Amino acid sequence: MASASEIAAKLDLVPNPEGDKVDRPVSTCIYFMLQSGNVSRLHRIPCAETWHFYLGEPLTIVELDEKDEKLKLTCLGPDLGDYQQVQYTVPPYVWFGAFPTKDFHISSDGRAAIAEPRDAECHYSLVGCTCAPAFQFQDFELGKHSELVSTFPNYEPIISFLTNTD
Repeated sequence: MASASEIAAKLDLVPNPEGDKVDRPVSTCIYFMLQSGNVSRLHRIPCAETWHFYLGEPLTIVELDEKDEKLKLTCLGPDLGDYQQVQYTVPPYVWFGAFPTKDFHISSDGRAAIAEPRDAECHYSLVGCTCAPAFQFQDFELGKHSELVSTFPNYEPIISFLTNTD
């Protein structure tokens, strides 16, 4: 039988503050509210993230994938007849962010036009985000404007909209 140290090394177990050793959690799940006037900045993580729509207004997920250098927009919301989805999974290592759908008008070339300002207390999206394997902050990479524009030059307008300037 293998020793405890050998098993811990094989499974990449790390010390647990409660005592003994654990591996990375299988998954994490959070509630996330995105209010009118705010955006989720472009970022990427090494795990799949499934978004679940719960309440409020539609939310648009923006993806930029280095594999095909394409822009993908997915709308989460309650109206399945209006091309909205109640659940969507962003693949690992894909740059993604989000915005309240009704706050902006996005053209086919990725240009963003701001809609009329709205009251954030009344206009919001409540979603859930489930990551598997579990989300860990050390894996989180916030997109840098200059690097993303260099990789995706055709989508500079939407990158500017969803990143902070360097």
